Amino acid sequence: MGILEKIPNLTTLRLINEAFEENTKILVFSKGGFPSLEFLFVYGMREITEWRVEEGAMPSLCRLHIEYCRGLTTLPDGLRYLTNLRELTITGMSKELHSRIQEDGEDFCKIQHVPSLVVGEAY
Repeated sequence: MGILEKIPNLTTLRLINEAFEENTKILVFSKGGFPSLEFLFVYGMREITEWRVEEGAMPSLCRLHIEYCRGLTTLPDGLRYLTNLRELTITGMSKELHSRIQEDGEDFCKIQHVPSLVVGEAY
């Protein structure tokens, strides 16, 4: 991620299935990383169990799709800092994560600022 997040004009990123080494468990988006990223699609990253988004990462992000990342049981706290995020789609995730993003769930405060929130079926 350290190399990718320094690409100044990267606007779209798709992280799919085995995009990282097999033993990668933590995904980190650093402060100042991905300055121009507008669309992030994370799909099938089953090995990832923790995702960190630091304040100041992805300041231009407006669309985020997270699908079938069953190792994640919570959303990153840093999603609350993504003030330009307009569309968030979450589908095919664990039942635990789905319950945490409901309006009365522990993670809802991280995404309540997003105008368009699409939550599909849990898996």
